[in-house]
Amino acid sequence: MRIGEYQNLRMVRGAPQGVYLGDDEAEVLLPLRQCPSGLQIGDTLRAFVYTDSEDRPIATTHRPIAAVGEFGKMRVVSVTSAGAFLDWGLPKDLFCPIREQLRPMQEGDWCLVRVYLDEVSSRVVCSSMLNRFLQLDGEGLEVGQAVQIMVSGFGKDVIYVIVDGRIKGSLFRDEWHERLQLGDVRDAFVKTIRPQDKKVAVSLRPVGYQAALGERERILKSLEMNGGFLNISDKSSPEEIHRRFGLSKGSFKKILGALYKEGLIEIEPYAIRLVTK
Repeated sequence: MRIGEYQNLRMVRGAPQGVYLGDDEAEVLLPLRQCPSGLQIGDTLRAFVYTDSEDRPIATTHRPIAAVGEFGKMRVVSVTSAGAFLDWGLPKDLFCPIREQLRPMQEGDWCLVRVYLDEVSSRVVCSSMLNRFLQLDGEGLEVGQAVQIMVSGFGKDVIYVIVDGRIKGSLFRDEWHERLQLGDVRDAFVKTIRPQDKKVAVSLRPVGYQAALGERERILKSLEMNGGFLNISDKSSPEEIHRRFGLSKGSFKKILGALYKEGLIEIEPYAIRLVTK
């Protein structure tokens, strides 16, 4: 049995306390209260396998917040001299040893952790020392590539993220326009990979040509919805431009310049207007 993972297992036999699921090598108990009605010998069931309070393998149809090899946001429910216990959505809480805590955990804390199988004890445990499990460069990624990110921490004008569950990345202040919290998952795009150290920066919007097309249409639509007039222009402050459109002043000026050359807008000192045909 692969502890800490989802597995497709067959019903092997029934028992007073539940049913036994197995593969060709081992069996594991699925408690009676979790047995689907109509389950028969030979039927296949997808279950999560972990260990109970006596370290015996046990199956469950409940879904933990994260399986082995995954990251998840969990709440600390108790703290002992040996470590902390976190609620990961199963009856038995998940243990985080003191040596695996980036900062001392306190009861009630919300922490982002990585779930792994301890090779010595064969128990599923977790760690908040995330960098130990992450690739620190963007090897294998390309600029513009669509990815999925998870918020892993906060700095000054930067949010740290986990890219595709394996790479450390950064989301800078001009790239987010909503309140993001620890553990939030979003679709994103690789914005840059620094030549000197291959560190990754991401954007919540497409980058390059596709990004320019999308922002162009957004500005035109905003003009149409406001009667063909917006009290903002290329001379507006960077803060105002970012607040209104989530763009840097340089990007905004480039888009306005392109729209002006196409004859679609007029640019005034502190406003833009649609050109009426």
